Amino acid sequence: IFLNILPYFIVMVTFLGGMYVIIDTTAGERERGSLEPLLINPVPRWQLVIGKLLASIPFALLAILLCLVGFWVVFSVVPLEDYIGIQLSISPVALMGIFLISIPMVLLASGLQMVIATFTRSFKEAQTYVSFLPLIPAIPGMALAFLPVKASLWTMLIPTFGQQLLINQLMRAETIAPIHLWVSTLVTLLFAGILIGI
Repeated sequence: IFLNILPYFIVMVTFLGGMYVIIDTTAGERERGSLEPLLINPVPRWQLVIGKLLASIPFALLAILLCLVGFWVVFSVVPLEDYIGIQLSISPVALMGIFLISIPMVLLASGLQMVIATFTRSFKEAQTYVSFLPLIPAIPGMALAFLPVKASLWTMLIPTFGQQLLINQLMRAETIAPIHLWVSTLVTLLFAGILIGI
């Protein structure tokens, strides 16, 4: 159960890390009246979208990094075996793999949040809608804690769920099939690209 909870937290942190930057640069700017002067500048709209997206990505990546460091401290430094009776540890190589697997999810989360926040009328409305968003992809990850699902090619076609299964495999020091890694990454990046395009 401890090992299966990490993918859930990674997805939650991925969606929450850059959330307020996205909300502020979309609905927040519209509410303050600073979006219209920005749009009349002779800059293509896609550059504005990419700029706002790039502003949120470092915050999401930092949140994931802090989450992984926290898990490493809990599993490797704190003597859990004294409390739960078994020894758990995470290798730094597995943590680096988890971080790299999470990068496509950051782009997907930022794109989805930007689409939702763009269509809202105020900061509070965007905050309400976007704050519930992490629950949608995280619920299947929480189910993994109690009903383990084996990684297969069809599960890699589901954005964020494929990454959660891969993270679970890394946590258990299992071998990841390269095709699973490529399919989950490409599918998630494809959905992220569509959302950013919207």
